[in-house]
Amino acid sequence: MYQNYKNARDKAWETLVECGISQLPVNLAYIANYYNISVIKYSQSNNKTLTGDGFSTMTNGQLIIYYNDFVYPITRQRFTIVHELGHCLLGHVKENIKTFRYNSETDKYNDVKEIQANVFARDILMPATVLHSLSVNSAEDISKICNVSKQSAEIRYKRLVELNKRGMYNKHPLERCVHNQFKDYIEKECKLRNSSHSGRE
Repeated sequence: MYQNYKNARDKAWETLVECGISQLPVNLAYIANYYNISVIKYSQSNNKTLTGDGFSTMTNGQLIIYYNDFVYPITRQRFTIVHELGHCLLGHVKENIKTFRYNSETDKYNDVKEIQANVFARDILMPATVLHSLSVNSAEDISKICNVSKQSAEIRYKRLVELNKRGMYNKHPLERCVHNQFKDYIEKECKLRNSSHSGRE
């Protein structure tokens, strides 16, 4: 099980590095374009019966992500898109077979591919090494910085607290590459945060 987790985590770091992502919130359209993955809103689809958060599929070798832009806020749409990017980049999507973002809470927590896609999404949207260097101290901070839902931010913040206790940052070469890529952004944001704090004193 840990190997599955590790593969998804490493793929997220690799993706951030390959795409040259260097600031938050992460530009998901850029990642999709980099890997030639089409991203289509339900409202742009000719199929008017689409339901759920979204899904990914492959047609004639072309990876395609569809996502629900009708009923969900932008933060949830972003998570769905990057979750499906995870399915695509982890090799879960096969020709003419739809890979849905979980159909039930059971799928969400028990299906290996769903767990991997969620880990990938988390580590793309909210890279721990960057958030640690920004000294985030609340889920609200994460939500604003990363343009993610409060729920996702709270889960991430709990994980950051654990990582802080264990000092588990920048141990892996890929994570160090991610940190180095965000270095200018981190320095700029830290200066802004410090100046805003001193301005309120």
